[in-house]
Amino acid sequence: MATTSPGWRELLLEHWRLARTLRRLQIAFSPERCTGLWECYEVCPVACWEPDYQRGVVAFIGSEHCIACNACVLQCSADAIELKVV
Repeated sequence: MATTSPGWRELLLEHWRLARTLRRLQIAFSPERCTGLWECYEVCPVACWEPDYQRGVVAFIGSEHCIACNACVLQCSADAIELKVV
């Protein structure tokens, strides 16, 4: 039984498609759902989040520095953060 594995062209095209998708990932934050646990702030490797002590929530301040690593999305227990393709 012969199996057919993808050739270099198919692999390159798939890599290109994935790279284009990854470049379009952005954080979508719903501050009204934030419960102020600041879990996103604690796990973000590039400091895109900042506690707002007066309001008791967090603020997304680093859209230009965000690397779309998904750490904040996974950590947020309030489901206030999503990673979306725009």
